[in-house]
Amino acid sequence: MADFHFLRPYWLIALLPLIGLFWRLWRQRALSQAWSAVCDAHLLAHLLRGQGESRRHLAVLCLFLSALFAILALSGPVWSRLPVPTWDVKQPTVVLLDLSDSMMANDVTPNRLTRAKFVLHDLFSGTHAGQFGLVVFTSQPFVVSPLTEDGKTIDALLQTLSPEIMPVSGRELSTALEQGANLIRQAGFNQGKLLVLTATPPDAKADAMAKKLSGQSIDTSVMPIMADQSMAAMFQPLAKAGRGSVLPFPDNDNELVNWLQSSNNRPQLARSEQNDVPVWRDEGRWFLLPALLFLLPVFRRGWLLRMDS
Repeated sequence: MADFHFLRPYWLIALLPLIGLFWRLWRQRALSQAWSAVCDAHLLAHLLRGQGESRRHLAVLCLFLSALFAILALSGPVWSRLPVPTWDVKQPTVVLLDLSDSMMANDVTPNRLTRAKFVLHDLFSGTHAGQFGLVVFTSQPFVVSPLTEDGKTIDALLQTLSPEIMPVSGRELSTALEQGANLIRQAGFNQGKLLVLTATPPDAKADAMAKKLSGQSIDTSVMPIMADQSMAAMFQPLAKAGRGSVLPFPDNDNELVNWLQSSNNRPQLARSEQNDVPVWRDEGRWFLLPALLFLLPVFRRGWLLRMDS
């Protein structure tokens, strides 16, 4: 009971006029006593029924207690909390990182892969809404992380990624796109976004896969990791087929933030598992029960007449 307080304490001000009214009715002289002025006391006892004053006081007391409990109920007494669920914006995004040998070219300093990691560091360490997953690919895709809200955990894994750790060589983007879409579906989402980081223009097979996924509300965008941004037009067919965009290779994360905030699909809402908000539970309903009980005698015929007799 240390947490006991009132949600609407201003209702307690109504107790002041209630107490004043009760005191006036309690001290008010009953109408039956007015006969003492015109009738002898020894005769008056035989003309009036006994216990009139005590019954009148009981009537006043019942009405007072009923009003008292009603005011307490309106003031919102609380002493416990209830968890209220919250909803988070979920925009699932899977990043597809090319780990083929072409990513080791040094047309950008120090090389394409390192600069791609810088981009992903800005993405995963930011405070962007949604969930992120990471897939690396050569001729086969490999899941580094499924969809998670903890982007910093994925960020910690970036340093270990290099072509040397891949069991196969080559490059096949279409299977990586399909793997990224599978991660989104396995997490229970019916829409999402794919972001491809690569330096090699996609082939027709990848374009066809991107178009297929766009029909399933999974959009595909691409960021060419290369110094010559004039070649970005070669990546446009993939972005067009996937209802996405070609993101310029940035020196900051502004382009990524704008891309995350813009979506062809509506962001999804999902129940938060850890951020429920505790709110005070109004216990005023319990005070309505005695208020109604003390009010029940009012419905008896002639009961209110006791107030004046």
